[in-house]
Amino acid sequence: MRLRALLFLCVLACPALAAAQEAPATTAPSAADEAARRARVVARVGDVTITLGEIEDDVNHQSPFMRIRFQSGTALRDHVTEMIRMELLAREAERRGFGDDEEVTEAVRQTSVQLLIRQDFDERITAASIPSEDVAAYYEEHPAEFNQPEMRRASQLVLATRPEADTMAEQAHAADARTFRQLVTDHSADIETRQRGGDLRYFDAEGHTPNAADPDVPIEAAHAAFALANVGDVSDVIAEGDRFAIVQLTGVRAAEHRDLSQADASIRTRLWRTTRQAALETFVDGLRARIPTEVFYDRMRGIHMEPPERASGDPEPSDPDETEPSGAALSPDQVLGGPPPSSAAPQ
Repeated sequence: MRLRALLFLCVLACPALAAAQEAPATTAPSAADEAARRARVVARVGDVTITLGEIEDDVNHQSPFMRIRFQSGTALRDHVTEMIRMELLAREAERRGFGDDEEVTEAVRQTSVQLLIRQDFDERITAASIPSEDVAAYYEEHPAEFNQPEMRRASQLVLATRPEADTMAEQAHAADARTFRQLVTDHSADIETRQRGGDLRYFDAEGHTPNAADPDVPIEAAHAAFALANVGDVSDVIAEGDRFAIVQLTGVRAAEHRDLSQADASIRTRLWRTTRQAALETFVDGLRARIPTEVFYDRMRGIHMEPPERASGDPEPSDPDETEPSGAALSPDQVLGGPPPSSAAPQ
């Protein structure tokens, strides 16, 4: 019976089943008449019956788009044929003992968890359920997310001396974006920006970048870029610390302001995710407090991890230390979160 349970759970877990059903406005039959109608047997497979009610529920659980096709009698007959086919296959799989297979058991377990989470969290906590007061509070507390200053993107050619910069200035002013990048590759004294053709990425008027992973742009280069009128324009030679630079404007991103009504949907989505996750974690903590739970991480010492398969055509690593031998055991430090085996920490 586990296979039938799996099939039933998979049907219920399908996201398309979340569509609400609306019955046509007709005079409601009596409970007895309705039960008799739904109990009408349409097909039999051995000792299993397929009733009108089961077919009706199966069809109505489809998405509105999919239900359109069932307006055809042929489509309904085909659907019943498919239900019979599934029952025949399920009975044969059960006869062969596949219902006790570990994969089936695990699939039933995972699908059950999905149904639990959907019923207790996804259907209860939605973006629409987030209070408007919380949305407004988030908007007020995070102004930088909804008010972005004008951003500019530029490339710079850095030279070590003023005479070198003056010599390159004429070529730089005549260069398009591609030629300017080549000049940087061939002549720039700044190794970091030279490797990406002089690109400074986007920054504001003070050289601050929106991505925390990107370093700020030298203030002199930022001011030079914001003084240029059009994309493709090139600055005069500017002093940049003890070196000199020429800046080409490569992009402009207009300032952006979103009011609360424009930001409402994105804020609700963000708060929905955090609220749902917090509720789920609280629920799991309650289960952990109620159900004795122990974990022994130290017993994971010596666990063997097979290396990932290398796709055909991938180059072999040049350094033999880049890969672990097949079936290599993880060290205690790797398992327990300590220093990797290549470190100098004592074992």
